[in-house]
Amino acid sequence: MNQQEQLQKYQQIQQQIEQVQDYVMQVEDNINEMEETAKAAKNIENEEVGSEILVPIGSGAFVVGELKETDKIVTNIGGEAFEKKTVGKAVEILEGRKEQLQETHDELQDTIEQLQAQMQEIQQHLQQARQDQE
Repeated sequence: MNQQEQLQKYQQIQQQIEQVQDYVMQVEDNINEMEETAKAAKNIENEEVGSEILVPIGSGAFVVGELKETDKIVTNIGGEAFEKKTVGKAVEILEGRKEQLQETHDELQDTIEQLQAQMQEIQQHLQQARQDQE
């Protein structure tokens, strides 16, 4: 591989790292959201039936609602399917999803490390080629 090809490969790897880092940030946001949701789910049992709550309808908009149950939460169980679960089971599901996200996060970090190692190898080849030219 000549120097020009190595430089191109280096730049490609650099772009890949940036893309993976963006994805890592998204996964971290999702992990934080899972933690906050689990915390809110645990706290729902402390509320009184009939309490006013804010219900999100999307894009930062809410409607005022009335809490009908404090021992059950409607939870996404996959795809577009939802099911009423006990608070404990809903929290368990959320924590399971958080663990999956953490595994994805760790795999992405490993990918970044592998890509960085490839970049270092290319750098060494380029430096060696420059020294050989001198």
